[in-house]
Amino acid sequence: MERDDLLWFTPVDHPDPRVQRVGFDLDDPYVEQCWSAVIGPSSVLLLRRLPVLWVAEVPARIAASELSQSIGLGAGVGERSRLANTLDRVVRFGLARPATDSTGLDVYRQVPPLSPRQVQRSSTWTRTTHERLFAAHLQDLAGRGDLAGTVASLRARMDRLENTRARSLGTLGR
Repeated sequence: MERDDLLWFTPVDHPDPRVQRVGFDLDDPYVEQCWSAVIGPSSVLLLRRLPVLWVAEVPARIAASELSQSIGLGAGVGERSRLANTLDRVVRFGLARPATDSTGLDVYRQVPPLSPRQVQRSSTWTRTTHERLFAAHLQDLAGRGDLAGTVASLRARMDRLENTRARSLGTLGR
């Protein structure tokens, strides 16, 4: 990647229909408060910046150095730069994919809730925040009425996760 290379970011729906139904939009507080523990602050800032860029132009096009500096990563844009690592991280964690025509990234409009493994590996604050924001999100979806079965299934999954966490915390104290 060169300093003046234009990076293209195209918004696309998540390939998993479950994430399309119950995922979080990129500008939702869940992305910042929960995903930052998994992908780091620069990746979260990139994801949160994209909807703002898409207001002006789809796909969003921005010079690599401009993007890097605008999210606090400095002017370096080489293959080992902080920007390259950030772009790699959003792909590695399944929040984007390389565009089929190699012009940039297709970025998913929605992110999934953290997986049970990601929640278990997170800090207490992140786990508590995940539980609170995810429960509120499910409540909001249930209020819409069209996702009642999905919400019930997700609540059952959250209950199993909480029971697993309680058991593992109990064995740690022995």
